[in-house]
Amino acid sequence: MTSNKIQRLLVKPNEYEWGKVGNDSMAARLTKNASEQGFEIKSDQTYAELWMGTHPTNPAYLFSSPKTLLSKHIQSDPSLLGSAAEKFKTPFDGAKGSGTEDQIEGHVPFLFKVLCCKQALPLQIHPNKELARKLHEKEPDKFPDTNHKPEIAVCLSPTFLGFAAFRPYHQIVSFLATVPEISQLSPRLQDDIKTFTSSPSGETLQKVWEGFLHLGDDEKVVKRFTERVKKDGKKAFEGLEKGIDEEEKGRLVKATESAGKYYPGDGGLFSSLFFLNLVELKKGEGMYVGADGPHAWLEGDIVELMAISDNVLNVGFMPSEEKDTVSLVAQTVTCTPKSIPEIKLDSQPFSSKSSTGKTTVYSTPFEEFSILRIQGDDTLKALDGPAVAIVLEGDWSAGDVQAGEGSKVEGGEGTVLFVGAGTETKWSVKDKGEVWMAFYDGDAGKDEVGEK
Repeated sequence: MTSNKIQRLLVKPNEYEWGKVGNDSMAARLTKNASEQGFEIKSDQTYAELWMGTHPTNPAYLFSSPKTLLSKHIQSDPSLLGSAAEKFKTPFDGAKGSGTEDQIEGHVPFLFKVLCCKQALPLQIHPNKELARKLHEKEPDKFPDTNHKPEIAVCLSPTFLGFAAFRPYHQIVSFLATVPEISQLSPRLQDDIKTFTSSPSGETLQKVWEGFLHLGDDEKVVKRFTERVKKDGKKAFEGLEKGIDEEEKGRLVKATESAGKYYPGDGGLFSSLFFLNLVELKKGEGMYVGADGPHAWLEGDIVELMAISDNVLNVGFMPSEEKDTVSLVAQTVTCTPKSIPEIKLDSQPFSSKSSTGKTTVYSTPFEEFSILRIQGDDTLKALDGPAVAIVLEGDWSAGDVQAGEGSKVEGGEGTVLFVGAGTETKWSVKDKGEVWMAFYDGDAGKDEVGEK
């Protein structure tokens, strides 16, 4: 018999300028199966993200009924959300102009994406719940919900490069004391730099970082720095503390050259390169960013998972007139330093749910979501919350164990599925393949999914 607990979804890509072009974009290739029939990849079009969730900015629909929103399907049967229905209240109030007027209820607590970038996304942070509420009340068209947006990224390509979280203070001090172009900045900024380097703290860092955020998108000093790095390579970073090794210097050169190509002179290069961790993930590795953590993804493909929100404040790698208020952004961050190992995600076999050991789960420090990867035939015990899955490789079938063979949904690369709470699922693949699933499960052990 059929099961309304497993539904194939229709989802659509976002075509932001920073996305990869044509068939180079995994998001585009996945869209062939994820979207309506007849979708054709345009060779000159950028494809940046494939959204899989219920956020009204780009919501999912049912494959079997293309005009039916997933949120409306859930609204007709709230049991599909399980414990998440009571645990996470809607972040939408239907404010006029927010684009959410008819989509207030029936939401999964997370937003799942496949993201592909050839160049830097805007340097950004996501407001916490208190600030999100204030911003929504003031500008509902720009900030359509009242939620915070902590997020994780897991690498799908051979490597992925991105800025995330403030470096340890001693590393920031090393950059500010060593890079010769720093001395060419304004006297006022020089004073703030001296204050921070002599007494590193969240308060002194916040002030100096705000000063760097005020740099424009056509700064001569940034261009001079970029040209020097292009000419000298790793030697441009001689004199930095020993903790910044040759491998990282290679990443610094790569990030500088990319910014010089796509954003020549943009001050976002200084406010990211000297202040934030430059993280390189290998395939299957993940990292997290807190609700007020600055970040800018640079190059590669990831699955990205966050609390259900589309709220963002942008301050770099974009035209000055499009940037958000610098003082607002600077006051939003806590300026808490973190090392790269601290923001990496641990993973392990999902022993409490997987029957064959072919499923890996990642430990995430956020309440609203978790993520897993299935790499072979498996049966997963029921989750007490909703899930959204995407086939990245292989031909798969997924079925509701209780409903039997008639509940099977089959599909290849790009097939997107919703799985309702309380559903034991059987996953089968022809040959080999890979499925990624975002989910909420209040019953899962903290040793596996992280503190919830």
